[in-house]
Amino acid sequence: MEKNKVSFFNSIKTKITLLVIVSVLITTVLCMWTVIPLVEDSQSELIKSYMKDVVLVAGKNIDKEMEYLSAADVLSSESLGSVIGNVTVHNMESSYAYAVSDDGTMLYHPMESKIGQPVENDAVKQILGEISRGRRPETDVITYKFSGSMKYASFYVGENMDFVVVITADEEEVLSGSGIILKNSCYAACFILVLCSVFGFILSIRIVRPIRKITLIITSLSEMNFSENKLQAYINKQKDEIGVMGRSIDSLRKELVVMMKGISGNSESLFEASGALSTSSGETAIAVEQIEKAVSEIAQGATAQAQETQTATEDIILMGNMIEDTSREMESLRENAEKVRNAGNQAMDILSSLSSVNQRTKEAIQVVYDQTNTTNESALKIKEATDIISEIAEETNLLSLNASIEAARAGEQGRGFAVVATQIQKLAEQSNESARQIDDIIHSLIKDSEESVETMKEVRNIIGQQNENVIHTEHAFNNVKEGIDQSIESIEMIASKTQELDEARVRVVDVVQNLNAIAQENAASTEETSASAAEAGTTVESIADNARNLNEIAKQLEENVQKFIME
Repeated sequence: MEKNKVSFFNSIKTKITLLVIVSVLITTVLCMWTVIPLVEDSQSELIKSYMKDVVLVAGKNIDKEMEYLSAADVLSSESLGSVIGNVTVHNMESSYAYAVSDDGTMLYHPMESKIGQPVENDAVKQILGEISRGRRPETDVITYKFSGSMKYASFYVGENMDFVVVITADEEEVLSGSGIILKNSCYAACFILVLCSVFGFILSIRIVRPIRKITLIITSLSEMNFSENKLQAYINKQKDEIGVMGRSIDSLRKELVVMMKGISGNSESLFEASGALSTSSGETAIAVEQIEKAVSEIAQGATAQAQETQTATEDIILMGNMIEDTSREMESLRENAEKVRNAGNQAMDILSSLSSVNQRTKEAIQVVYDQTNTTNESALKIKEATDIISEIAEETNLLSLNASIEAARAGEQGRGFAVVATQIQKLAEQSNESARQIDDIIHSLIKDSEESVETMKEVRNIIGQQNENVIHTEHAFNNVKEGIDQSIESIEMIASKTQELDEARVRVVDVVQNLNAIAQENAASTEETSASAAEAGTTVESIADNARNLNEIAKQLEENVQKFIME
């Protein structure tokens, strides 16, 4: 019972009491939140109306006295003091009345120091501004801020607009009544809260009491005690939902008692029947197991035979695929060898043509070489001729010089000879210069010719070596061609043998496939028989297991039924 004890904070009684308290608090706060502003507004309007009436009466009294007395007498501080000195808002210490002339001079004020001084209130200055513009403001109540606090002020402007009577009061004091109302409301709310809390606590006790009793009844049922409980009569008398719940629980208890008695009677019969079924199913399971073992051995042999046959078939098919691949590769090899032979023949033709071209090139190089040597020899002969010309030109020059000397000696008779000697000297110098230029050209030609001769020697040697390489290459290609021809003959022979092997492979595959089909049919039939036997064995074992389980369930059912207290 201790473990079913509910803590104070989890108790329904506590929850109901808290629900009542929270509801009252929320209601009170909402009421005060909505009512207090309305009260303040109502009180403010009431005070404004009262202040307006008071200032209106005081102002009318002043106007009435001015009908009989002069304005100076009526508006003197003594006269105004007797009229408005005691005019205030009832029970408000901050309230007082004062009067201001139309030019802003303070006519009367409770503080004598302010009498005769200019008015300081901006709100009153605005009223005086209206008067100066010839407009008489209607009697009203205004609010303004003075010395840091809000004030209410009601004013009255005389009929001749020569004075203004003002009654003022602090807003804080005007609305002080709402604070009293708020405090009284709080007291009332506290009282209601306490009263409702007590009521809620008492109500929760009345609600929780039958719940506790029905909890005891349910706890007794959970302990397998289905005997009649003394508390049930109390619960059945309840008229609320708890009573309905209790009567339903009592009806359920009675039905369970009847049911458990029937179960108790049938559990013994079930225990005996399950024992007999367990014994017979065990014997049947042993017999089926022996049959299954024999069939399984036969099935294993047939399956092994089928697997070996299948393996042989797969190996032969693999061999066939390999033979087919070999045939394809041999055909590809034969085609490639044929292509290589054709390429070799073309290479031989090209080498023959290259050898012929190379021979002609060699002959042409030899001709160029001989011609270059001839040109070189001619250049040397020309050089010898230019040397002779140079020597002749020098001797001619000396002769012309001697002729010029002799002509000079001859005087006037040798002048013509001197002219001829001069021309001969010029020709000798030109010949000498031309011979020198020809010598330079011949020298350059001989140098280039010698280089050409050396180059042609190297080219002739290279052409000779190239010709030898072409001859060697031609011999090598002849050997390759002979090898390719022999390879093609061997490939054709292998292809023929491979074709014969493939035909034999096809015949073997047909035989092995027929053998495999027969082995598979035998294995399938044996496996079906083994599966049927295994299924029968499984069924019998399942029956035996179920019988044993049923026996255990009957035993547990009997033990569980014994736990119920019926009386």
